[in-house]
Amino acid sequence: MACVVSWNCRGFRSKVCHIKDLIYEVHPVCIALQETYLKPADIAKIKRYSLVRKDNENESGRASGGVALLVSHDTPSSVITLHTNLQAVAVRVMFSNLVTICTLYLPPSTSVDERDLNRLVDELPTPFIILGDFNGHSPLWGSKNTNLRGRQIEEFVNTHSLSLLNNGEDTYFHQRSRTFHSLDLALCTPSIAPYFNFRQGSHGP
Repeated sequence: MACVVSWNCRGFRSKVCHIKDLIYEVHPVCIALQETYLKPADIAKIKRYSLVRKDNENESGRASGGVALLVSHDTPSSVITLHTNLQAVAVRVMFSNLVTICTLYLPPSTSVDERDLNRLVDELPTPFIILGDFNGHSPLWGSKNTNLRGRQIEEFVNTHSLSLLNNGEDTYFHQRSRTFHSLDLALCTPSIAPYFNFRQGSHGP
């Protein structure tokens, strides 16, 4: 299976150089980005990649969160129109067969309605993979404890019989507390799980 990357970049425009380096190094078919901090008027481009994005602004009009998918022009793909309140976008990409790739960001301070998560799955053509920053803690994916969001995601995974690709590696370092966490998840329909290997990389600040 070709390379697919997921990264909470915390600002697309400030990380463009890192994204270009990543493309040069691993030639990913698709890059799933979270917390892009883009406003609708912002121009965002990467050479030889299509960009599908959903921007998000907070109540004061500042860019907050947001998601995007970068898809290589070398790979046939089509955008899926999602009718969701969640910060999510999705594309269908041709590997050896068609696979839906969805990037999702669930902010830590916002409650997530499980019905929105269920509706999102209903909108994704199978087989699919969901990549993103879920901000949930659970021993299921390597956390030392469980929080409310973690229990919600556990239930979501069980309800839809999804495969968790995470291998227990930490995916995030919290500067203030100097602690490592596993917040970024890769979930997929079981039929494609054997074709993906989860690997934690390190790129950018």
